[in-house]
Amino acid sequence: MMCQFKQGQILKTIGWLNSRNIWTSLTVNTDKKIWYSPDKKRRESWNAPEEREIIHKDEWQGVFHHFMPKKGISPDVVRALQKGIDLRPSAIKNWFKTQKHNYKVIDQSISRERIAVLGFDLAAAHFLVHREGKVRFQGSEVWTQQDENGDYELASHYSPNVFVEAIDATGVDLKYEGLESMCTLNHLKWLSVAGCPSIDDWCIDRICCQYSNTLEYLDISNCIRVTELGISALARLRNLKHLHLNGLDDVNNIKLLCLLLEDVIPNIQIEGIQYLDPKLLQNT
Repeated sequence: MMCQFKQGQILKTIGWLNSRNIWTSLTVNTDKKIWYSPDKKRRESWNAPEEREIIHKDEWQGVFHHFMPKKGISPDVVRALQKGIDLRPSAIKNWFKTQKHNYKVIDQSISRERIAVLGFDLAAAHFLVHREGKVRFQGSEVWTQQDENGDYELASHYSPNVFVEAIDATGVDLKYEGLESMCTLNHLKWLSVAGCPSIDDWCIDRICCQYSNTLEYLDISNCIRVTELGISALARLRNLKHLHLNGLDDVNNIKLLCLLLEDVIPNIQIEGIQYLDPKLLQNT
């Protein structure tokens, strides 16, 4: 009777250990010691309570509860839910514009895989020509661009001693992320981003940082988002010889800034800015 009672108690203990998700290892001999090892998730305390939802299942829950991440809803989602759905044509247009911008940002983001296969110069060439830009390589007078069918010829693997010397991105909707995809072009001397609708002061700062030692020609004409801050940043292009600023007459103090650039950068020629009033020139 004592042996049966003792064995019954042990079986109850085993059942309790298993109910707590604690693995046991026993031998047929009940005199040996019972060993157990806690689960990996509960090593700190084998007596930890079972995981359960913060909200009890019997409580009322909205439909969005099923889509709620484990760490809770982000503030952006909460604000969007509080505002409601705006179906006005202007709101739909702004939403579509934002989605289009975000798509272009992702599309123009730097591709490590492309650089690993092509190298920096060829990767930048593929990036620009694919988006209807033009590039010219060192030692060549021919511009590489798309033909009438949208096709172009560029090497599909890394080639040594192939360097981009000139880039014509006139009218291309080039984002800041696109300039990052044109990084480490150590032989770039000629660059045109004229008429690019997204070029702003941040982009000009990026250009001045990436090509400060090599760039000799820069055209930022009709980049209407550029302000006096972007013009001031051009002083870092120490080797700049030709600067085109057509269509930027509305920039604050543009004439004074150009005079300062001429003083800081020797031998620079600035096109598109008239320092004297044309009426005064006619009177003389």
